Amino acid sequence: MKRLATLILSALLTTAYAQGPLQFVTDAQPDTLDIQKTSATSTFQVAKSLYDTLLEPDAKGKLVPALAKSWTVSKDQKQITFQLRPGVQFQDGSKLDAKDVEATFERLMNPKLASPKLGDFEQVASIEALNDLTVRFNLKKPFAPLLASLASGWAGIMPSEKIAGNWDFATKPVGTGAFALQDWKRDNSITLTRNPNYYQGAPKVSGVKINFVTDPAVRLQGLLSGTFDGLASVSTTDIRTLRDRGFTVTSLPSATVLVMAMNNRRPYLQNPAVRRALAQAIDRRAILDVAYGGGKIVGTFMDPLSPYYRDYSNQYPFNPAAAKAALKRAGVPANWTLEMALPQNYAAHVQAGEMMQAMLAKVGVQVKLRPVEWGVWLSEVYGGKRNYDLTVIGHTGKLDPHGRLSGFDKPETNYVGYNNAAVGEWINQAAAETNPTKRKALYANVFRQMALDMPFVYLGASNTNFAFRKGVSGFQITPYLDTFDFRATTVN
Repeated sequence: MKRLATLILSALLTTAYAQGPLQFVTDAQPDTLDIQKTSATSTFQVAKSLYDTLLEPDAKGKLVPALAKSWTVSKDQKQITFQLRPGVQFQDGSKLDAKDVEATFERLMNPKLASPKLGDFEQVASIEALNDLTVRFNLKKPFAPLLASLASGWAGIMPSEKIAGNWDFATKPVGTGAFALQDWKRDNSITLTRNPNYYQGAPKVSGVKINFVTDPAVRLQGLLSGTFDGLASVSTTDIRTLRDRGFTVTSLPSATVLVMAMNNRRPYLQNPAVRRALAQAIDRRAILDVAYGGGKIVGTFMDPLSPYYRDYSNQYPFNPAAAKAALKRAGVPANWTLEMALPQNYAAHVQAGEMMQAMLAKVGVQVKLRPVEWGVWLSEVYGGKRNYDLTVIGHTGKLDPHGRLSGFDKPETNYVGYNNAAVGEWINQAAAETNPTKRKALYANVFRQMALDMPFVYLGASNTNFAFRKGVSGFQITPYLDTFDFRATTVN
């Protein structure tokens, strides 16, 4: 009887645990939940649970049907027609139809919205709802990256009725996703609740609470103590400890390219020789291992997972003596001081910045660190006046190279002020080219030249390390986009 009571109690405890929300912890919260008004990866990591797109990447990154069950492309490549799945519901109970798709992208493409993703749809002339379940995109000219953009987080479909009523999507998102927003406590957590009517089948967990904790030591202790079920951004130094204690730790290469971005508009930083010298002053291997949990060094603006990647990692190796000599040849003054803006909510970026400050001091470059809030970083460094000399950030992967390169065709549309007319021409040619071989050749030109021009110090592509307690399985990272997918997660 005692054994039976123990088994019953264990079963009850297991059931009770599964009924509550999965407790997940990461380092950065969204700046907004309006997916059309941000470039922040932290928003799209949450929005993956709230919104669906017309198509999506499968486990290998191949585009497959999602809200659209099929699509066709016209012979002239200027029309793409989607057939929507019948019976899909938004979280407010309304039915998905072609008008919702039309309204979603008309909102995104409205210049008044000032969406940072507007460039992804610059070749869309119009969207037509042909009937309830058929929608057509009419293009100004062939635009190869469009399907990849339509499978990305900022292309989630919103209800047309809410759009017409100027709904506050920033704090009250409504999509067709597997989970709906229950609560958002700023600087603390977002709680999501299961959507029982999800078109792919209701999730196995009742909900997910995504906790935001900037201190890596606090995140780790929370996992070890049982406060959290899962942890993103596990440090390499903690992997063995977690595995020894029975946690499942998965390490995957990510598509995020980590950089020390340099404002190419600034005196001396306008000179590629100076930017290359700063790159040689940085020990990229040390920074990847210490600040980011490992990864692969890269030498251009593309991650090694991409079929478009070319390896330039050894082009400007760590060599402080050569860096110091090159700075002197370029006429850089001995008292040259730069300010580095660091997004303070990303502890890894802050640590990397501190390491680079020490490394640059050894070649005679003084760096003043300026921690800024994430919203300030987005508005003043990445956008707005672009008020910075140096900064440290990660550029999340994209399903198509154009997603990473959009805006780098002219200096006024990219935050580092990169200016190379030939690169701009190749980027635009590749976007209009539908032949895969020719596209690869054009992008090879782009990445070779960006390796030479060095608008960034390319640090590398970090690993993605995440851990879960025993009994949690099915969590996935969306290929290339590095977003959290809890749809198949189970808790035993």
